[in-house]
This record gives sequence, structure tokens and C-alpha cells, in this order.
Amino acid sequence: MFLNRIQRYILMQCIMGLLLVMTVFVVTILLVDVVEQLRTVGGDIELPPLIAVQLSLMKLPGLIEQTLPFGILVAAMMAYSRLNVRSELSVIRASGVSAWQFLTPLVVMCVSLGLFSMMVLNPLGARLSDQFESLRNQLLVSGGVRIDSSKNDVWLRQGDGNSQIVIHADSVDETGQVFEGVKMLEEGRVYVNGQPTQRFEFVRRIDAERARIVGGFWQIDNLIENEPGQPPRTMPSLAIPTDLDPDTLLNRFTSPNTIGFWTLPHFVEQTRQAGLDSSRFAVRLYGLTAIPVFYTAMGLIGAIVCLRLSRLGGTSRLVATGSVSAIGVFFIMQFSSSLGASGALPPIIAAWSPALFALFASLTVLAYREDG
Repeated sequence: MFLNRIQRYILMQCIMGLLLVMTVFVVTILLVDVVEQLRTVGGDIELPPLIAVQLSLMKLPGLIEQTLPFGILVAAMMAYSRLNVRSELSVIRASGVSAWQFLTPLVVMCVSLGLFSMMVLNPLGARLSDQFESLRNQLLVSGGVRIDSSKNDVWLRQGDGNSQIVIHADSVDETGQVFEGVKMLEEGRVYVNGQPTQRFEFVRRIDAERARIVGGFWQIDNLIENEPGQPPRTMPSLAIPTDLDPDTLLNRFTSPNTIGFWTLPHFVEQTRQAGLDSSRFAVRLYGLTAIPVFYTAMGLIGAIVCLRLSRLGGTSRLVATGSVSAIGVFFIMQFSSSLGASGALPPIIAAWSPALFALFASLTVLAYREDG
């Protein structure tokens, strides 16, 4: 292994610190979320405690993904402050090991966790999140509760001054462009002596298996059209103009957080080929690839503030400064992602620049303190 004995010892200290911190985080999250499930879902139906625990466990990977950066921060502080208080860092320095060398195990752990979070934890969290929504909705429906889901039982409306179309769909796909189980009711404005009135009258009803928005038109497949005084007509396809914005539908029906890492590249390419704005999803994809760098920056921030010799004092102030700095980096990343999603910044810059800035800033501070 490329780590020597001292580095392996430090790595074990970091891992034990992380396990302790994440155990506290996970237990706390589970307890709070189980109570929340009993309060929300259990408030509408009779929810057994074991089912509430199952619902919370389905949300757990996503919650761990959100709290892991702070777990790394606290674990690094715990590990290196423990080494410092027990004077082990002084002995390690005296043996000729530089700060760059005894921080290497922390970097290895952070990069490994970043890759694991990106390639395993994120896809697992996205899949279990869908299963959570399905199970939750199933429980509510079985209890006679009407659910309000953005992807089921969809209602839309389009029109101008002369006609209005109300659209209902049983479900919509993740792009917000393909609707299943579609019903359309069209009404036209009533004219009297060539003058428009405030009344509308029924024009036609369309029942279709599927409808999708392509190039400013509803492309409707396998439909039945009903008009007043006419027998129903079955048609294989029909096109109806629409003023609905595909980007608006995409943003309404799809959240980047519900799409796993391995699915995101195809989804981004698919939305681009459809001529839709993929900024939010590209920011999410690049943000996931930046996770190892972000975790490394958080770990270094936590370790650097604990390298000062404990007998010199001021450690508490440095720890507080490091904690505030790490939290600031987290919120800057969120703000930068919002700018990228809105198109104000290129997605790759919005996703990578805060993580790289935090990493280079921590390396600069380390070089200044250790190498002068």
C-alpha cells in the first residue's frame, strides 16, 4: 500500500472519527424523520411504526449525502485535535514527517468518500427517493386520502382570447414533455352579431393514450374526438398548436435531485437535443463530479485549524473560524449552483469554482503555516 505505517494509523483515526460522527448524525436523522413521518403520513392514516421506519430508511441515503460534508469536517477536527492533544503530532513532526504527509491519509479518505458518494450513494438515494414517494402515495391512497403529486393527475390550461383548452393527464414523464392518459376539453368564445361575448361554449373533447409537445404542437396519438352533434371519431394522430413553454414544464415536473449520477449525462443530452434548457441538470451533473474536491476541501479546513500546538492556545477560536469557513463554502456552493441553474454562469464554472477555490485556499493557508 502507498501509505506508510504512520499514515495508516492517521487514516484509521480519521475513519473512526467519521464513523462516530456519522453514527450520531444518522441516528439523529432517523429519529427526527420517523417522528415526522408519524406526524405527517400518520396524521392522515393509521401508520404502523415499522412502516414509518421503512419510509425514513428510504430517505436516509439522500440525507447522508447532504450531511456527509459536515461529517467529514467534524471528523477531521476530531482526529487531528486528538492527535494534537496527545502530542502525537509533535512526535510525528519530530520524526521528519511533514504536514503534507500526515494530511495525505485525510485526502485519501475524502477522495474515496467523494467517489463513493458520486457513483453509489447518489444513484441509490435517487432510486430510493422515487420508491419513497411511491410507497407514501400508495399508503395515502389506500387510506382514502387524495394525494397531490406533480407527476400524477396533471392539470394544464392553454388558450387565447378566442379559445381555451383544459388538459388533464394521468401522468407525465420525467422530461415533462410526454403525457399519458390525456383528456382535452376545448371551449370557444361565443360571438353575437360579430361581437365577442364573455361566454364560452363546448367545441370538442379529445381522449388519447399519449400526447407530447414537439415544436410548438401537441402531437396526440391514438385519440377519440367528440364534437357536438357528431359521432365519435377515432384517429391515429392529431396536432394541435400550443403556447405552453417546454422549459417551464420541464422545471415544473422534474427536479435534478431526483435523477441519479449515471442517468444525468443521458438526461442532459436528451434535453439539449429537444431544444430545452438543461442548465439545472448540467449544474447538478458537474456538481456531482466536483464532490471529491469539495470533500477534500472540507476535510483540509477541519484539519488545518487543529494543527496548532495545543499548548499555544487559541485552538477554540481557530476551530470556530474553520467551522464558519466551511459552512460559508457550503452556502457559496449553493448560491453558485443557483446562478448556474438560472443561466447567469456556465454550469461547469458554477459547479466547480467554489470547490476549487476552497481547496486552493486551504492549501495556501497550509503552505503558509507549514512552509512559511
